[in-house]
Amino acid sequence: MSEYKTMDPFKIIEMKGIELEYSPFKSENKSLGLYMKSFDTPTIYLKADLEDSPEKYFVAAHELHHALEHDEISSYYTLNYLSRSKMEQEANKFAAVMCMNLYIEEQGKLPETTIELLNEYGVPLELSEILL
Repeated sequence: MSEYKTMDPFKIIEMKGIELEYSPFKSENKSLGLYMKSFDTPTIYLKADLEDSPEKYFVAAHELHHALEHDEISSYYTLNYLSRSKMEQEANKFAAVMCMNLYIEEQGKLPETTIELLNEYGVPLELSEILL
């Protein structure tokens, strides 16, 4: 990601020309994010509830991974962030590492606890523990 000179998923999404929309997902659907390419337009949808939540960083980074690595496959991030799918595990790890590096970029230091990554960027504790 050094080519973008930032680890902020929102800035990279913009630089890559990926559309970003906050959308009200159906309440029975546990999805928090979705990546899809429609009519050659790559789009990341984030659940509208995330717009004011730090978790939007983790979910956006997760979907960005799908946009970069699985361009032709639509995918979504659910509350089940411990998914057994290899693609989902890779996207989760990518998002956790991206958020940790964003923390370093913004704070100038490593986070001292996993709670800091949760509070700042919504990184699930189970994933942030593998980083520290």
